Amino acid sequence: MIGQIHADGLRKLAEDGEIIPVGAADPSEEARDAVARNCPFSYLTEDPARVIEDPDVEAVMITSPTSTHHDLVLATLRVGKPLFCEKPLAPSFSEVQKLCSAVAASGLTAQVGFHSRFHPLLNELHKMVVSGELGEPMGYTLRDDQYWPTGDVVPGHSSWRSKLTEAGGGALLEHSIHAADILCWLFGPVRSVYALRRFVFGYDVEDVAALSIEHETGVVGTLLTVFNGVRGREERRLEVFFENGAVEVTTDFIVGAPEDSYLVQRPDSQAENLDLELLRETHFSKLGINRRDFLFYTYPADRSWVHSVRHQDAASPGFEDALLAHALVEEAYRS
Repeated sequence: MIGQIHADGLRKLAEDGEIIPVGAADPSEEARDAVARNCPFSYLTEDPARVIEDPDVEAVMITSPTSTHHDLVLATLRVGKPLFCEKPLAPSFSEVQKLCSAVAASGLTAQVGFHSRFHPLLNELHKMVVSGELGEPMGYTLRDDQYWPTGDVVPGHSSWRSKLTEAGGGALLEHSIHAADILCWLFGPVRSVYALRRFVFGYDVEDVAALSIEHETGVVGTLLTVFNGVRGREERRLEVFFENGAVEVTTDFIVGAPEDSYLVQRPDSQAENLDLELLRETHFSKLGINRRDFLFYTYPADRSWVHSVRHQDAASPGFEDALLAHALVEEAYRS
């Protein structure tokens, strides 16, 4: 699924002369055909090594299931090519640490698929935190819920996410690793975590987790993550309380989603709903994005990675960012 979405972004980048799509690999013929419909690769193959080792391929994007990331990332590093890897990086924290160390040692440009970093509403919130316009952030509550992405709940959907050996975790790792990244990005590394989880659907990965979090900056907050049976639902609500204000941000993964909202409450004032269209337009213009025909925030993320590779710059968010997010999730599971 995510491979098809990234393929659409790569097609747009190819149309703009940013890249040449050379090859795509997947063991599933159906998946290869789906990717080919979204991007005109020169060839399709079952073998990822053919793409990774192809001398015509200068950079590698890894959008396969979590359990495959470890070998594919290391294979890409061995041939000395920049890479993009989807989240989560691996099913186990020890594998994540190994991958992050290997990437750091390589010096290669490497980005992780935390596309929420490119959401205009979350960037506006980040600006408010950094600027101090509402004073210091004191605490937050984040609710992150989505339909269960497995074939038992959504007919025709892949089911690897509901298997511990392939996913490594449920709603917290597979879905809310995005939330973990956002929280570390906004409030800094985490000092301590207390967590509870449930297995309501009967899989060997959790579908509910509730976390109490303390950051090294002193900010405290809660995270509730849920995989449920409400097909089609995918929403994140983050409320942040500052010394002199409160902010409520609701987002989805789709650009211009009907769930999107941004409300600011200042002292002795009516709550203000910010102009979402203006926020989006300002943000994308600042990034130098001229087109607006993209549906997911993966496109700005893909574009940022391509530019980082071209200029041999450090990519953001990188593997060091992913390590902070994964550490938060790991400490929650240990709790």
